[in-house]
Amino acid sequence: MNKREIEIKKIVNELARWEAQISNLNSLNLYDANIFSEHTICVLLNTIYNYKLHNVNIVQKNFPAIDLGDQFNRVAFQVTSTKATKKIQNTVESFIAKGLAKDYDQLFVLILGRKQKSYPVFDTKQLLEFNNSRHIIDFHDLLNHISSLPTPKIEEIGKILTYEHPSVGAKAVRKQSSAAKLKRNLALRSKMKKKLQRTVHQSEWEHAAYEPWIRFKYHNIIVRNVEDRSFPEVRDTPAGQMSSWFKGEFWDFYENGLELISQGGSGEAIFDKHGNWDILHWNNDTRRDNPDYTVVHCNQFLRIPYDYIVSLDMEVDQYHGYPSLYVEYLKDGMPYEEIVYGQAGVYKLKQRTRYFDNNMREKLK
Repeated sequence: MNKREIEIKKIVNELARWEAQISNLNSLNLYDANIFSEHTICVLLNTIYNYKLHNVNIVQKNFPAIDLGDQFNRVAFQVTSTKATKKIQNTVESFIAKGLAKDYDQLFVLILGRKQKSYPVFDTKQLLEFNNSRHIIDFHDLLNHISSLPTPKIEEIGKILTYEHPSVGAKAVRKQSSAAKLKRNLALRSKMKKKLQRTVHQSEWEHAAYEPWIRFKYHNIIVRNVEDRSFPEVRDTPAGQMSSWFKGEFWDFYENGLELISQGGSGEAIFDKHGNWDILHWNNDTRRDNPDYTVVHCNQFLRIPYDYIVSLDMEVDQYHGYPSLYVEYLKDGMPYEEIVYGQAGVYKLKQRTRYFDNNMREKLK
């Protein structure tokens, strides 16, 4: 058996294991259980089809109709273990109703496991091309496509799948390494605070409690992907992709890493009487004038975890005069663990930083 056959057999076995787990969970009415990470699914599809998908739920929790989007190739995916006709029809209807056709030309539904033998023709109101045989795919369809790929690509896919289900020995190594990772992160936190922050005089303690950014020696830092080769040039990037370097504005440290605040200034959010909230669009958002909503200014807090940070270089660059932070873009092509909305603290108003509850975010009409 040659190397190509060995790798394909490995992929077949791993997908079969996924399918068996999903079937068992579904038999217990545990549909769409998170047995593998959204990141893994995203990386897998990008590797198979050469897409640039990212998790749209990172930008907006419970994003309607789709889970993954690639605005550069204009394709979107709904990922589900529910193969029923009703589920797919609801996905198609929601995709159209939310106007996603303006950003994506094709909608794919990936069934985690095995799809039905047949489906009816879905009503797309002639606003979307949706061919059942092409746009509803399952593990069998993935395997058919994978088998046509070059051997190095097949090996890469095998590594992605086996990482999700490591052997007992690999799990033991990963467990042992967690202690080393914790030790490394604590040391990194201590080093970064020592190098990036100054000693705040007692007269500034109260100010720093409201606006922690004043503790930092610099107002900004250059954040660079470890694979960046473009700095200091500013290059156009495809829609949906982040630049390989950017200038970030310090706000604070949080429990898992460094917290930046968006340099785009503050936006606006609306809250209903139940505490549910949503972000207002910049242009002509009529919800701003709805008396049922309270309008507040808001900021984006960008959280880079220690796990993603590779190195801190305190030698300021000659173009901007700031230190550099080298990171891995590990979550859907971004250096952020999460993006949190809220209101930055203001010392003069004695207003402390307030983070909005992501579980209360809804698409308010």
